Amino acid sequence: MNWDGAVTLLAPVVAIGMALATRRVLWSLASGALVAGWVAAQGDVADGLGRVVGYVWEAVSSADNLTIATFTVVVAAMVAVMGASGATRLLIAGVERVARGPRGAMVASWLAGFVVFFDDYANCMVVGRSMGPVCDRYGVSRAKLAYIVDSTAAPVASLTLVSTWVGYEVGLLDQALATVGREGQGFELFLTALPYRFYGIFALILVGIIAISGRDFGPMLHAERAARSQAMASDSPEVVPWRRVFGAAGPVLALVVVTFGLMVQTGLQAEGMVWGETPLFVILGEADVYNAMLAGSVVGWLLAVLQGFGARTLTGPAIASSTWEGLHTVGEALAVLFLAWSLGNAVGDTSAQAYLAAQLSGSFPAWLLPTVVFVLAGITAFSTGTSFGTMSILVPLAVPLAVELGGDSTAILSGTTAAVLAGACLGDHASPISDTTVLSAAGAQVDLVTHVRTQLPYALLAGSVAIVLGYLPSALGVHVAACIALGVAALLAAVYTWGTVAEATDA
Repeated sequence: MNWDGAVTLLAPVVAIGMALATRRVLWSLASGALVAGWVAAQGDVADGLGRVVGYVWEAVSSADNLTIATFTVVVAAMVAVMGASGATRLLIAGVERVARGPRGAMVASWLAGFVVFFDDYANCMVVGRSMGPVCDRYGVSRAKLAYIVDSTAAPVASLTLVSTWVGYEVGLLDQALATVGREGQGFELFLTALPYRFYGIFALILVGIIAISGRDFGPMLHAERAARSQAMASDSPEVVPWRRVFGAAGPVLALVVVTFGLMVQTGLQAEGMVWGETPLFVILGEADVYNAMLAGSVVGWLLAVLQGFGARTLTGPAIASSTWEGLHTVGEALAVLFLAWSLGNAVGDTSAQAYLAAQLSGSFPAWLLPTVVFVLAGITAFSTGTSFGTMSILVPLAVPLAVELGGDSTAILSGTTAAVLAGACLGDHASPISDTTVLSAAGAQVDLVTHVRTQLPYALLAGSVAIVLGYLPSALGVHVAACIALGVAALLAAVYTWGTVAEATDA
């Protein structure tokens, strides 16, 4: 058997297939890790089991993983305390003043995704936990909230010039361009490739279209119909002064401000970083992101506790019980998250990414390169559950190839570069073994498989439009602005042709 060939994909295929077929995510991820150990050990069962133990230990002993898990737990506790103190009720009343009804709740959730622009992990938990009660009140399903969160988190973080993604991406581009004699041009290529990030752009726009139109299709439509029948909205919402609304939002705002502020502070401590001279995206690229997120979540929880005491709506036992309730809600999600990380370690040991990357070898027509790279990046990220890992494998291969095949063509180089970054985002969105997919489901408090099934048609729609009206025509010479306009028109047509406004039904 060729242990370096297609068999390297067996582990993610088993994990993803079992998860979708059985809905038993924990067993599916564990099975995938066992298969990966067997493949990596080239059929030696004893060696394979030993490797699996190593994968799990690497996941649970990683300082970064433990910090992310703690951040997730503390955010859940913060939101639970806010609910017990009455702060959540005030936030809902504030949202009702400007965004009543299901569409208002969806649009508010969509816009909230742009607020936490600097990191996708923080976005998943903060927006999901904060907007959940608002969506419940108006009968918007938690599956829809998870879709909104997942489709704004990574695209926003990857497209904005100030985020935890940009420094990583620019670093990869710098290294890839240096191999073809173009040193120091990574950020310039990043900027010129932004308009070609068709999937990220279309994913964000599609969320807005879905939210504003109120139309859905596929499994999401069934989830929305069931949720509408459980709507808790009243015709006479509580009128609360804005000062009380902003006060109630204090813990969430503190989390965002403290996290971002500490990211800037820790980034400036790196050698050569000077405020006002060093670009902000470079500073954030040097930041201690995970500890900043953890500190921000702790400050948010403490402020929620102090608010409860100050308003005399919470006692010591009530704080303890609500905090424990918040911890309990993310217990299973954390187990899934650690198993997903273990499977990621396992898949890396099988050389699955190297096998997929090798499929780029050979000659392609230059105009086809962005599309081929986009599809390959999507498959790689879907199979491995990591967008950053996909970028690290494919950017060094795809960018020099684009320079060689495209010559002086900006469309080929920018399109191919964007195709790697956007394709990695698509695969990461669609994969049930991706950490951001798990965190989005945890933040919205919805079953992981339900989130994947309901989101997948929308992700595939945005991805298909990105290929047909983005990468193919732009590589053939169509102006990128025209491609974006045509893509938006296609998304509108698809939603209004296939979509239906959900109404309450007996589910």
